[in-house]
Amino acid sequence: MPFRPTCALFSSKLPASSRAWLARQSKDPYVKARTSYTARYRSRSAFKLIELDETFNFLSTRDVNTVIDLGAAPGGWSQVVAEKLGWANWDTQPLAGPSKRSALSEVRLRDPDGTQDVRNKGKKMKKGKKREEEMDADLDDYPDLADLDAPEDTPRPPGRGTIIAVDLLRMEPIPGVKTVQMDFLSPEAEAHINSLMLGAGGDGKADVILSDMAANFTGNPTADTHASLQLQESVFEFTKRHLRPFGELGKKRRRAGVLVLKHFANPESNEFRKECLIPHFNHVIYHKPKASRSESPEAYWVCMGWKGVQPSKPSAELADPAQSAS
Repeated sequence: MPFRPTCALFSSKLPASSRAWLARQSKDPYVKARTSYTARYRSRSAFKLIELDETFNFLSTRDVNTVIDLGAAPGGWSQVVAEKLGWANWDTQPLAGPSKRSALSEVRLRDPDGTQDVRNKGKKMKKGKKREEEMDADLDDYPDLADLDAPEDTPRPPGRGTIIAVDLLRMEPIPGVKTVQMDFLSPEAEAHINSLMLGAGGDGKADVILSDMAANFTGNPTADTHASLQLQESVFEFTKRHLRPFGELGKKRRRAGVLVLKHFANPESNEFRKECLIPHFNHVIYHKPKASRSESPEAYWVCMGWKGVQPSKPSAELADPAQSAS
């Protein structure tokens, strides 16, 4: 089912705040770009995940096979993950794909943050035999484009791994994504997620956990800060049970075991980072994607190299029976 923005009606009957929001949306390059992509991403936030992965490369490595997307609706982030893992047969794709060269031209015109300048599509490209040779050589860097010239009825190979999208809201199906319409904190959701990971031949652990969730804002700064912090803590508790430690993939993969967690700038969130995230990950990096509006306090903790939960050390008395007896 295609997801497309409705036309903004700048009616004088609308409140000033609504007119300002519509005007901002109509000028937002990411709102425009999301419908120009073949995949037609369901949400503007998809470009945030694209930039995060291009910066930190946590979805593109071949040993990433299980990804959990918490708070996934309407599905923009899950679409990006499915694309990265090879599940790119969108139900919104045009029936006749572009040629390899035109597809490569579109890739080359994307900005570093993943957006595509559709106004200059096909322009500023070198002409002649030399340019054609360069593009043929560049096709080796884009293996996914190799079958775009295949007949429409040619079956595409399935993607790899397991993608689980969890949300209380219903989501339209996405190829390669298993949807769980439950509260991720509930015991029922926990059991269902475990069964999905084990049923796919895995060991019940995820390689990447994503959370783009935000608590419902009330307008009360104190209450909103507390709700945001509670949500971060809940995601962290979920992570402790489900994320694979980096050591299971060998010492060379010190960035394996990834949590991407949305947060809002405040002192409590920074304390949470110091007390919970830094001790349990090899790398904890603050990042605010370009697709995140400058006026918004949102940003992301990109946490890589999950160390796992260390067993608590016994007390001195229990560790030394002789001393205890004395």
